[in-house]
Amino acid sequence: MKRLILISLLLISQLPIAQLYAQTTFPTQNGERIRYSSYIEMNGAYISGICVLLNEDGVIQGCLFNEFGITAIEFSYNPERNKVKLKHVIKMMDKWYIRRVLRKDIAQLMSLLYNGKTEYQNTRRNISYQFIPIIDEVTQ
Repeated sequence: MKRLILISLLLISQLPIAQLYAQTTFPTQNGERIRYSSYIEMNGAYISGICVLLNEDGVIQGCLFNEFGITAIEFSYNPERNKVKLKHVIKMMDKWYIRRVLRKDIAQLMSLLYNGKTEYQNTRRNISYQFIPIIDEVTQ
C-alpha cells in the first residue's frame, strides 16, 4: 500500500514539469527551432509528415514535409499581427480557396501551439490539424 502511495505521489509531482514543457514547445527565442509530427486530415485526403518551425527575428518560419521529404506547405507567421503568409503549397492544394482556408487555419493553429495546445479542428470545413512536438532525447 505504501508503494502505491509513493508511486502516485511521484507521478503527481511530475505533472507541473510536463505541463511546463508542453507550454514551451513553441520557438519563442531568436534562432530556436522546434519539430513536430504533423497530421492534417480533410474530407477524403490527409497530409502527414514533419513540420519544422524556426524563429527568425520574431517571425516564425514553418515548413511541412510529407513522408517522402517533399515540401507540402511553406509559410511564415507573424505573431504580433497573427498573420500567415504562404510561400509554397503543394500543387494539389494550390488553389485560391484552399490557400485562404490554410492561411486562417495555420494562424489559429500557431496561436494554439504558442499556448501549449497541439490540436485544432476547423468544424466549418471539417479539417483537423494535429501537431505533436518531437522531443530530442539527449544521449549521455
